[in-house]
Amino acid sequence: MHIRGGVSLKKAISLLTALSFCVYLAGCSTDTGTSSSSDSGSESSGKKTITLWTFADTHKQYYDEMKANYEKDHPDINIKIELLEYSAMFDKYTVISQSGGKGAPDLIDVEQGAFPRYIKGDVPFEPLNDYMETAGLSDAIPKGRLDLYTVNSNIYGIEIAACVSALYYRKDLYDAAGIDVPSLKTWNDFMEASKPLIDKDKFVLSGSEKDQGLFEQLLRQEGGDVVTSDGKIGFNTPTGIEVLTRIKDWKDQGFLSKSMPEGPQYWEAFTNGKFIAAFGPDWWAGQLVQNSPDLSGKWAAVPMPLGGPSSVQTSVNGGTGLALSKFSANKDAAWDFLKYTHLDTDNIVESFRIINLFPALTSATQSPDLHKESDTTKYFGGQDIAQLYADLGTQAPSQNQAWWRSLVGKAWDKFEPDYQNGKMTPEAFLGNVEKELQSLIDAEQARK
Repeated sequence: MHIRGGVSLKKAISLLTALSFCVYLAGCSTDTGTSSSSDSGSESSGKKTITLWTFADTHKQYYDEMKANYEKDHPDINIKIELLEYSAMFDKYTVISQSGGKGAPDLIDVEQGAFPRYIKGDVPFEPLNDYMETAGLSDAIPKGRLDLYTVNSNIYGIEIAACVSALYYRKDLYDAAGIDVPSLKTWNDFMEASKPLIDKDKFVLSGSEKDQGLFEQLLRQEGGDVVTSDGKIGFNTPTGIEVLTRIKDWKDQGFLSKSMPEGPQYWEAFTNGKFIAAFGPDWWAGQLVQNSPDLSGKWAAVPMPLGGPSSVQTSVNGGTGLALSKFSANKDAAWDFLKYTHLDTDNIVESFRIINLFPALTSATQSPDLHKESDTTKYFGGQDIAQLYADLGTQAPSQNQAWWRSLVGKAWDKFEPDYQNGKMTPEAFLGNVEKELQSLIDAEQARK
């Protein structure tokens, strides 16, 4: 799942709790309608049925198109695509994986934020390393995108999107003020140059009452992450303190708002000029195109400005990997469809048209078809934004995983109000969050 700006995932999940619970109960009934190690994995016609679960409608649209093409060439295979609500799907798979696997799909889209819940103890997915090596595809996806779904060197999911971040800005406003944004190479330069364009009701960037999302993106830009490459807590560092201090300074100077509107009001704020720039991955740009159509032709994109000495011109945010269930009765056939949808150059180029996510597959990023005129290129004044993403992809940092990563938010939230009210320095805040997180980790481990 790619978390959209202006939408609170926690609020969305809360609103859908009752519906999710009903879907979950239905999904846990004895009649699941899916294949698993306990089922035959075939229909009366003798065809093998490969079941795939996804939570994203755009992904389902892509899979439906791939299903039609794949079944023409594989008449002995029936592909069954099921669209489930986000939280209900992952709750359902959790219960299934803890109760022997009956009713499991063969393939499942695993959003990167949901992946940590499955990697404490036995991982309920099949390692893909040997499959990729046999197919000669071990290097087909950049390591940084595979790290999202890697545990103890085992790869459990194949990412479809690069999720590299760029800086987007109102070119019309900056040009009118005589500000040449591409020449501004650092965050300090960009913010200083933006001063004439802001006031008490107009900001460079949208902030919020909670800094965690911005912090994690900017920390990865600096070569860090909340989880280190060897699975340790990684944010309470000199780099982390520098990043959080930078965010605080932006708020104090009026570059960054102290709150963020929700839902449609978020995009209305861009349309009305309250926010004149943003940074984020390709899916954020796609959301801007869809939700602020009146600004078509007024935006441009450049690499992210640099921060500290280890900074790169991009970051990463979000992702969804297709995983092969360890309970699948037809692993080879399921892998073949996974390879078809995520590791075939022509198909991944087609996914860009349907899902509007710049691909992670390296061979696809080099396809000229990605650079054709589209709604996105028109919106960005004819700019070949796909080429920008391709260039940034070579610098994209890794995002590391740990089973406890989802606990970071819980520890962060405990101290956020006092921090935002000026009762803690960035150093004290990150220190408290680290101690609380370690306490939560220890408590979870004690439950074993």
